[in-house]
Amino acid sequence: MHVPCIDCRLRTRACYRPFSTDELAAVASLKADHVTLPAKHDIVREGEVGGALYTLYEGWAFRYARLSGGGRQILDLVLPGDIIGLSSALLGTIRHSVQSLTPVSLCVLGGYPLTELLRRHIDLTLDLLRWRVEEEHRADVRLALLGRRKPLQRIGYLMLETFDRLRRLELAEGTMCPFPLQRQHIADATGLSMIHLNRTLTKLRDDKLARIENKMLIIYDRRRLVELAGYGGKELITQRMLL
Repeated sequence: MHVPCIDCRLRTRACYRPFSTDELAAVASLKADHVTLPAKHDIVREGEVGGALYTLYEGWAFRYARLSGGGRQILDLVLPGDIIGLSSALLGTIRHSVQSLTPVSLCVLGGYPLTELLRRHIDLTLDLLRWRVEEEHRADVRLALLGRRKPLQRIGYLMLETFDRLRRLELAEGTMCPFPLQRQHIADATGLSMIHLNRTLTKLRDDKLARIENKMLIIYDRRRLVELAGYGGKELITQRMLL
């Protein structure tokens, strides 16, 4: 499978910043390959030196850190269009791991040097910097959730944010969206034990707020869930760049 940048299905979506002709040619020069990987495969590993830079083209992945006791903290979900391995490309080493949650396909960006592209295209550099700052803000919100919010709020927020990210990617319809996370993934993303997680998911279902079934998320009452989770949606980037 090889998808030329000019034929990329992602870049035509409204959530992505459009490229000029020169910018598109420069980004296309980055692409070295297109690979597919199965689920449960580490795309990059923490501590890896000189790893490749990727754009997730299809499928889901997650960014995570291993804890000293052997546990795992999921830091974020990686969805189509997200960049993987940027710290390796800019700093020489990767500081987190990314694992495929479903089968995935990835653009391998290893041709033209990224640093040279950013040096020559200042608008792309500024947009990349803006994206990183806004991603940092979104990470700050998640950190506050883990430290200060109750289980119902944590899971409700995860559901709403994931739904809205997918809707902007044109992957959600009506009140439903794909949701391939297993319960252990949700627990690792929200810092909850399985007992608290199961109890909370049952309450969300019984209170007719939201439900996860057959790898789908159904939001029954968005207004109530937004109020409960304290979700504003302002953490999502208005229009982001795509490599």
